[in-house]
Amino acid sequence: MAIFYLKTIPVSRSKGQSATAGSAYRAGEKITDQRTGQVHDYTNKSGIVETMLFNNFDLTREELWNMSELSNTRKNSRVAREFQVALPHELGRENHKKILEQYANMLVRRYGVAVDIAIHSPGREGDHRNVHAHIYCTTKVMQNGQLKTKSLLELSDTDLRKMGHMVGKKQVKFCRAYWQRCVNSEFRKLGMSERIYHRSNEDRKLSRIPQVHVGPHGTLLARRGKGHLSDEWQINQAIIAYNNVISIDDARKNTMQNTPTQATKNTAQTTKAAAQISGLAASLDAAEEARILAHKSADFQQKQKATDVDSARWKPANIDPQKGAVIDMFQQDSQGVYRWTKGKSEGQEAFRDTGKSIHSQTINSWALAAELELAKQKKDAGEWKEIRAFGSEEYRRAVWIQGQTMGIQVEGYKPTTQELAKYALQPSQGLAGDQKSIPKNTFSAEAKFQNKFDNQEPEQTNSSMAEANTQRHSRSPKV
Repeated sequence: MAIFYLKTIPVSRSKGQSATAGSAYRAGEKITDQRTGQVHDYTNKSGIVETMLFNNFDLTREELWNMSELSNTRKNSRVAREFQVALPHELGRENHKKILEQYANMLVRRYGVAVDIAIHSPGREGDHRNVHAHIYCTTKVMQNGQLKTKSLLELSDTDLRKMGHMVGKKQVKFCRAYWQRCVNSEFRKLGMSERIYHRSNEDRKLSRIPQVHVGPHGTLLARRGKGHLSDEWQINQAIIAYNNVISIDDARKNTMQNTPTQATKNTAQTTKAAAQISGLAASLDAAEEARILAHKSADFQQKQKATDVDSARWKPANIDPQKGAVIDMFQQDSQGVYRWTKGKSEGQEAFRDTGKSIHSQTINSWALAAELELAKQKKDAGEWKEIRAFGSEEYRRAVWIQGQTMGIQVEGYKPTTQELAKYALQPSQGLAGDQKSIPKNTFSAEAKFQNKFDNQEPEQTNSSMAEANTQRHSRSPKV
């Protein structure tokens, strides 16, 4: 069974730690600390499977971490940040490298740091499944081969709020969620059912008790057959026994409730599939091409029996241009994926930009508004000749309505008469060359009031006419 384990540890000079010593130990290399003159030689260390450097601007490991030591001058400076992660023993070495490369690229994109990774094999006396990696990051942003300002992970919550970023706790939570995404993505590609989860048992509403941290001393005792001398190890054994009983009981309950649970699961999967083959495209041909590709890539094997939202209850987002662009609510990565930065869906994919098309994962009105802003930018730049919706009718209807409220014309949906009357983009006033050129449906309300005045007696006073005109112009077609 695959497990989730990610722990972030700041490497601080106040604790007697150094980036040069830590990197040398994890990579099994010899590094001389230029600041202290101390030589850290771990070339005889075994169990190192692979080492990798990212965003290092061709600097060697020794040059990189000496730069980090020299750029942090305070006696209590943080000179590095480490992520310790467990690699699934169900996967092979190449799969582990893909997962770590994907995660390192996220750290580089999001925080601008240099990343040093070392994969370690299990210890001789430990669990043979304990394949793990040490991810060492600089605490400052790497720019043109030099370490500049502090990365977002090292800033205080006060500074992060001033800059409009998530506070430190949420930054770490995002890093944990992204590790889950990287690992589970590799499981899915290989067609495996294994999954890991970054949330706690309490958040997942599981009745299992979390285990306590045994520590290196207790672990060593247990490996030597003296686990009874460690209180933490004994507590964990009791917790494991209890959780086994809970797991058997949960399995029994799931078996008894299998039918409704499976029905709910199928509905959710259908709803997700309906959203995943929807989006915006640059033309009719591009929409058809994107639709075909989406069908081929997704596991869309049943008809659309459920939708993301109830059409009758769905409402467009009320956009306030003074508060900035809606698309700023989302974080873009190098693959063109836009993810939520706030709320319950934080870190999850909202939509994906592939150039000629935008693939939507939801019918949330704010996500649709962001998609439309992006599509309009492409159309204004001449990249798209029109904005055309494709996919489920629910998505096409929702994005058409959202477009109307934002003044953006969306093709690909045929609105009903009621929807046209309520949302269609039509002028309520303007100029025309003659009477026939005036749109009748636009000025029907004005005409009704005009007939009323035409039937009045000619001796009407100027004051009453002014009052009538005021009343007439205070009314507007229903929106």
